[in-house]
Amino acid sequence: MKNVLCAMWQPHASLLGEIYDFGSCHNWQIELCGRRLPPGWAGDGIITDYLQLSELRMIRNFERTPVVSRELPPGGNIRTVACDTSLMASMISDYFRGKGFRRFAAIDAREWSGVFDGRWLDPVVALREELSRHGLPLELCYWNPEQRSDELSDYQLIMKKLRRFFRTLPKPVALLVPNSMYLAVVYRVLDALKIKVPEEIAVLCNTDNAMITEKASIPTTRINGELREVGRKMAELLHDMMNHRPVPERTVYVTPAAIVSRRSSDVLAVPDVKLATAVSFLLRNYMNFISVEDAAEAAGISTSMLNRLFRKHLDKTPMAFLQELRLNRIRDLLDGTELSLSEIARRSGYGSSMSLSLAFKRATGTTPGAYRLARRKH
Repeated sequence: MKNVLCAMWQPHASLLGEIYDFGSCHNWQIELCGRRLPPGWAGDGIITDYLQLSELRMIRNFERTPVVSRELPPGGNIRTVACDTSLMASMISDYFRGKGFRRFAAIDAREWSGVFDGRWLDPVVALREELSRHGLPLELCYWNPEQRSDELSDYQLIMKKLRRFFRTLPKPVALLVPNSMYLAVVYRVLDALKIKVPEEIAVLCNTDNAMITEKASIPTTRINGELREVGRKMAELLHDMMNHRPVPERTVYVTPAAIVSRRSSDVLAVPDVKLATAVSFLLRNYMNFISVEDAAEAAGISTSMLNRLFRKHLDKTPMAFLQELRLNRIRDLLDGTELSLSEIARRSGYGSSMSLSLAFKRATGTTPGAYRLARRKH
């Protein structure tokens, strides 16, 4: 039996579930704690999220104990599993630009420094860099630029800064909330200012926690699938370290599976009424067996005119837009359900599992089965 300490500053059920599932299959005895580590603890390995070296050094024989972290730089007895913020930023950018948005904003306590292998640790900074590639600015609101990582800001200060920021923010705008702990105060301020969501501000939250987003005052669009993979990769990495197997020295990156759309972003920011009608048709019906021709017919224009409008305002073809919607749905279902490929095909607008598999491999370079296995492999 291996004795593993799971020291979590911000425990998430989906992340912990994967660690415990892995541990039960590999004879682990897992002890869960927060930032206050058990004095004198010693064991075979440690999994932690955001605890710092100064805190972890309280562990007996720390230098000889394998550690897997979400934040500490890899080296020595420490290895790191982190989110690929570059890919996340690309997904967020594509999602909102596909709805016609050209204004973006984000809020946080401060900018969080740190780069691993050329990737920013801070999703807000990653989004800023991604948008700059498209010539688009990111409006930022930081309410406590000098805040320490373990410090909480005064609530009244947050509300004051957000009120000033949202009141003067050009609209319509797409807003990234990088931490679910700030979602409620964002909606509280927007409601007080009588700012409409999503018509004036469309909101996306960086969290796997469906309870927080689904039960928010406005059901909120979120990033999905990252934490489950984080938990799996952390457990796999610690397992190999404890068994003296070769492990990568560089950071192991994980990716979100999909963006789960909800009412907080159910809006378009395109100036052409015909284009808006076609896009709305595709958003409502992409999971059915429809075509670009159906969207053009719904908008009352020719397919060639629809192609011109898409290229002019969204910088892509309607077919590419439709395929992106379907692939996002497929990734979400592969990652979060046990549905068969034929059922996933039925729910994502493909006539058969074969046509789904061909389209998925053409777009991603891998098969649906291999993708699902890679996301779940213990």
